[in-house]
Amino acid sequence: MNARWVVPAILLIGAAAFAVIIVLDGDDDPTRETVTASGPEFSSIGDMAAGSDLIVEGTVVAVDDGRRITDPADPTAGVVTRLYELQVAEVYQGDAGDFVLVEQEDALLDGTPIVVNGLSPHAVGDVGFWFLVVGDSEEFPFTAVVNQQGRLLVDADGVIDSELLPASTAVDDVRAALRSL
Repeated sequence: MNARWVVPAILLIGAAAFAVIIVLDGDDDPTRETVTASGPEFSSIGDMAAGSDLIVEGTVVAVDDGRRITDPADPTAGVVTRLYELQVAEVYQGDAGDFVLVEQEDALLDGTPIVVNGLSPHAVGDVGFWFLVVGDSEEFPFTAVVNQQGRLLVDADGVIDSELLPASTAVDDVRAALRSL
């Protein structure tokens, strides 16, 4: 399956199933419910890069309201998204300007805040690396993180913790790995 169709498929399939697969999760953010959606899983940064249209390093500089995505068969089932503006510091794969808009599921239609597959909402000031699929249609007009593994945030010590990297990998090591792809 082409990477650019994975996220729209997840969004539409997930929107239809949200009403029956919500599980209360008190671990990460007790104000949000965890939603499980099926999608690709990667075993390495190289595999994730192969499934991505665009890889950027950047900083989240703004957040805005997104879209309402509903299940065509049941307009009462669906999600509301948020748009996150990334200021791009470097492009490792694909084409991007100085800014990229990333869409992420934020809430159910009734306003219940959600987290899909453990990918917490982006926040202004987040710094890191984003592995993205690029939308190219009216149904999918923005970019989206390729999956829950596709956002690698840099912590205050300049390291990244990810299941796809050795423990506490330095930012410069991630940059070098991405440049070598």
